Amino acid sequence: MLGELEIEVCINSASVDYVNRAAAAAELGGARRIELCAAMDQDGLTPAIEHIRAARKAFRPEGLMVMVRPRAGNFYYSLEESDVMVRQIEMAARACADGVVLGGLRARDNAIDEGLLLRLLDTARSLKLTTTFHRAFDATLDPEKSLDTLMQLGVDRVLTSGTRWGSGEAAMQGVPLLNRLIAQAGQCIEIVVGGGLSPDNSPELMGQLVRSSGKVSLHAYSGVLHNGEVSSERVRAMSRGTA
Repeated sequence: MLGELEIEVCINSASVDYVNRAAAAAELGGARRIELCAAMDQDGLTPAIEHIRAARKAFRPEGLMVMVRPRAGNFYYSLEESDVMVRQIEMAARACADGVVLGGLRARDNAIDEGLLLRLLDTARSLKLTTTFHRAFDATLDPEKSLDTLMQLGVDRVLTSGTRWGSGEAAMQGVPLLNRLIAQAGQCIEIVVGGGLSPDNSPELMGQLVRSSGKVSLHAYSGVLHNGEVSSERVRAMSRGTA
């Protein structure tokens, strides 16, 4: 046993009915947050407004997070795409989401696109939405410098596996960097650890993370599914730190 852990469940926005079932199961299992994403086969895109509304009805805690990612592929966005992202944040707010998950990088050096991020953060804050920087973070070349940037800009959370984006490695292989990021973040920003996590391996992972100085939560997708459906039992087992 590790004590109660804060769990975020990623939900594939496949249909209104599926979102209803998945969000309710996540809440029943004790999830503190859900992240609603369309097209998980493309690493997550912005869901439709009717799916966000369904998730809001089915998930009562103040933890409905909505992915803001207008297309698949890289994380380099044009001005026109940033306009789309602003509208998607506004849509999430209209559907009564609590926060948004977003990100963007500069093509020339894979550093965080501060201009884009400031615009998106200003929009989110004006609508009283919390913010998570998604796993574009793992595509940056200097994670510690990137984390400093996110803290300076006032992002609430960052989702990371501690491994290089596209490497095929999971959070279990990212422990050394994750521990450095947790220590660096302190109480300024929450480190949301994701990447191949399940009730079977999360106890081992948490046993290796040094959490005393920072805010840490776990993010799961396929690891809490059973026959393609979110399993409240698997969410509960993960939150309790039991296999």
